[in-house]
Amino acid sequence: MSTPDAAERSEPAPWRDRRFRIFAAGNVVNNIGEAVYTVALPLFVYERTGSLTVMSLLAVLTPATLLLAPVLGAVVDRHGARILVVPGLLVQVAAAIALNLTGLAEHAPVWPLFVFGALVQIGGAAYRMGWMTGVAHMFPDNPVRSRASLGSLYTVTNVVGPLIVSAALLWFGYTGLLWFNVLTFFAPIAVWLMGIHPPRQRPAESGGGMVRGLAEGLRVMWATPVLLHAMLVFLPMLLVGTTGTMTLSLFRLQHDWDLSPRAVGLVLVAVRIAGVLGTVLVSERKTFPFRAIVLTGTVGMGVALLTMASGSVHVFVAAMVVMFGFQAALGVASDLMVFKFVPADALGRVGGIVDLALGLPILAGPLCVPALADLLGAGPTFLAFGSLQLAGLLWLWRTWQQWAPSVPHTSSREEAVSV
Repeated sequence: MSTPDAAERSEPAPWRDRRFRIFAAGNVVNNIGEAVYTVALPLFVYERTGSLTVMSLLAVLTPATLLLAPVLGAVVDRHGARILVVPGLLVQVAAAIALNLTGLAEHAPVWPLFVFGALVQIGGAAYRMGWMTGVAHMFPDNPVRSRASLGSLYTVTNVVGPLIVSAALLWFGYTGLLWFNVLTFFAPIAVWLMGIHPPRQRPAESGGGMVRGLAEGLRVMWATPVLLHAMLVFLPMLLVGTTGTMTLSLFRLQHDWDLSPRAVGLVLVAVRIAGVLGTVLVSERKTFPFRAIVLTGTVGMGVALLTMASGSVHVFVAAMVVMFGFQAALGVASDLMVFKFVPADALGRVGGIVDLALGLPILAGPLCVPALADLLGAGPTFLAFGSLQLAGLLWLWRTWQQWAPSVPHTSSREEAVSV
């Protein structure tokens, strides 16, 4: 049986393809808008309400859409990626405009931010599932490297978002930044109109409908032990290292040390730069030493989370930067794991099921943070998070020799058609 650390088939660099460069440019513009939105909206809500609970509930909208992933994945595998891309983008545009018109006024209620914010995220979930699953069909000569390069670009553009917030907040305010986000939705629409989009596919024959399709996706997962083992190791990382910890970190920077929104934006730039380094170190490798990446990332994240219990703002910021760097590396490994080890004709379903399973701890994180912070205090909460993260090493150690894909790349993967 081959191991995950074995050498893999070499693929040509996607950047030589003009179509890929245009596709990537549209994604970059859209991702910058998303990064601005992700930073500006929670800070706007905190300024409006001063409540960590409201800030956390708003932050949970993004991971909540992962609950739709299996259904969206089944739709993609059955009908093709095209069916989700443009409708998802149009929902995002309409919802973002409605959010800005109804929720940003000085005395506006909070509910439009939640209602239309949820619609923005639902449209985004459909758009991303269609775009990223379609990458393998659009660039069949280098599907894995194309997905990896897009993942690197996503992390790079996340650096730009906080930088724009920090630089432009004094001149344009939150309202201007959120309207800028609306404009960026039109970049991928322009790419589509240029003819760069997933090809039209004949609907797959399905005797049992969506339920049977999802059951087949589960069978593919069961035949790929590396996915199952990795999911168990990743569960603590996703609970303590994504939205929940970011929300608590932002709250602590502003509440405990009175950092200004501009200073918080600069801290986030450092966090995103670390994320870029973590992403590139994984995605641009010629080989994919999966076990080594998971081991290093798990240990690094756990130690950094324990260090974030410090009462020094300088130590806290340094540990925060390191922690999210390791988290980015593990996140890319998680994405490429599915894209690399799963046949293309099951990519949507298996990817959707994995997104759902790994989305549950992401969803629980920001819901648990306020209660834990109130009960334990910020420092002990980070100690608990670090201990939980390191607990994933137990399963990694127990199953170390079993981390091997039992199903090799099939012809459908090779001919296949991804922050």
